[in-house]
Order: sequence, then structure tokens, then C-alpha cells
Amino acid sequence: MPGTHEAIEIWLRSIHDQYAASLYRYALALTCRVEDAQDAVQEVFARISRQPKRFTEVTNIRAYLFSATRNAAYSILRGRRRCEALHDAICSDIAAVCAPDTRQMSATIIVIRDAIAQLSIEQREVLVLKILDQMTFKEIAHTVKAPMNTVAGRYRYGIEKLRRALGAVNNV
Repeated sequence: MPGTHEAIEIWLRSIHDQYAASLYRYALALTCRVEDAQDAVQEVFARISRQPKRFTEVTNIRAYLFSATRNAAYSILRGRRRCEALHDAICSDIAAVCAPDTRQMSATIIVIRDAIAQLSIEQREVLVLKILDQMTFKEIAHTVKAPMNTVAGRYRYGIEKLRRALGAVNNV
């Protein structure tokens, strides 16, 4: 591997040009999502560009890149499974609070899942901390490093969106 900064950039660009398409196809086959595949490949090249000297001892760049792409893709998949499991648990917990009648719970879970998906990540975060973890607005503000009024607003807007969604179910 070259030693100067300019030479390293040229080397990285040539490696990217040579392998990026193949690595992307591989990551897409593993993740089944375009965005996740792009993220996996980007993570691999970002890691290399942050510490290029670390790769001077790599004897088989192609094998290394595919292995690194596999690791990045599996990391994304683990994160996705955790996120989906958390999302399902949150929806179930909120549905149990909102619809104690078990016959109505399945429909309510679906509506809540869709409504939660429409919330911003900041609103979801505040709702989870407030409703499920029973934190105060002050505790949430400290946790998310945002002003308490901002946290309260996120909560209020998120709850209003959920109420509208649940109102649509209850009116059916």
C-alpha cells in the first residue's frame, strides 16, 4: 500500500472502483434492503479510509473486503432485529394500555405500529421513555440532551398523532 496521503487516496479509489459493485451485490443478498447494503459497503470503505495503515498487512484485499462486508451486513441485520423486536414490544405494550379488550388488541397493535412508524425518531424516543419507562420530562431531557420544553412538545405531538390514529380505529 502506498505511503503518502495522495497515494493512499488513489489506492482507496482504485480499490473502491474495483470492488464496490461486487460488495454491494453481496451485501444486498445478505440484507435484502438497498439502504442496508449501501450502508454496509460504505461502512467498510469508511473504516479503511479512517485507518489505511492498518491494512498494510492484508495480503488478500478481496477476501478481506468481502469478509468485512459480511460483518458489516450482519451487524446491520442484528441492529434491525433488535429495532424490530423493540418496536413490536413497544406496540404491544401501548396497545395493552389502550385496548384492554383482547379482541380489539390485534387491530389496535396494527394501527399503533403504523402510527408509531409515522412519528419522528425523537417523538418515539420520548414516548417510550415517558410511557414505558415512566421517566419524568426532566429525566428524559437529561437523557436525550434536549430542553425540557422540547421534550414536552415531542411528547404532546406524538401522543396527539397516536390519539388520532386510535380514534380512527375506535370509530370503525
